[in-house]
Amino acid sequence: MIEEVLSASNIPASESRFPDPPSVTYAVWFDDVSTDGPDGINRIFTHNGTIELYEPTKDDAAEVALEAELNARKLRWTKQARYWLSSVQRYQVIYEFSYIVKQ
Repeated sequence: MIEEVLSASNIPASESRFPDPPSVTYAVWFDDVSTDGPDGINRIFTHNGTIELYEPTKDDAAEVALEAELNARKLRWTKQARYWLSSVQRYQVIYEFSYIVKQ
């Protein structure tokens, strides 16, 4: 689902790292999964997603697009305040959310 959100928001993205990041705003995403289910059978998968948005300049449009796609999927999300990473010369905004998949 995370890839679907990022694709629909037209933000270049890569899982875990971006070896050769583009000059435009891009995202790195993570998907931590835990399992549960009755009788020891894993049928409930809880995904804890994180999207790290890296912006060369403040990119409100990218944030609005990403938030619209998260909202369209009825995901509850938390957004951390934008801050400057001097090591990569980018602003970073982090989004965190969870969703459950039942099989």
